[in-house]
Amino acid sequence: SFAVPIKGEAANSVDIDPLVMQSYKSLMCFLTSWLVVLLGQEVTFTWWGLVSGLFWVPGGAFNIFAIRNAGLAISQGIVASSIVMVSFIWGNIIFAEPAKSQMAAYTAVWLIMAGLYGMSYYSTAQQAVNEEITNASDHGN
Repeated sequence: SFAVPIKGEAANSVDIDPLVMQSYKSLMCFLTSWLVVLLGQEVTFTWWGLVSGLFWVPGGAFNIFAIRNAGLAISQGIVASSIVMVSFIWGNIIFAEPAKSQMAAYTAVWLIMAGLYGMSYYSTAQQAVNEEITNASDHGN
């Protein structure tokens, strides 16, 4: 995943701005996306691609900022649940894509988001700090 190197020591040692990191990520996606042309895919323009990019760039920059400040596990859990919610809203509500059961679809999305949020909540650094303090006080007595 692109997020792992962002948390690495090389990226943190130079303290690159999240927008710069997002620019690198966007450039690489742009350059590698042209590989499909070599496979014979026709190039077409759609305004939805432009709209998608307008959401993707700030979202990616905020994701990089979150990785640096909240940690990889927490930020990816929250970002993943947000992606599930936004994708479901666009697909089911905006584009009215059919679902076998609306109630089951909404329940599944809610459960996925709750699980990802729970993963983020229970992997917080504060919990590790509290455990470390508890262990230190136990050994001191």
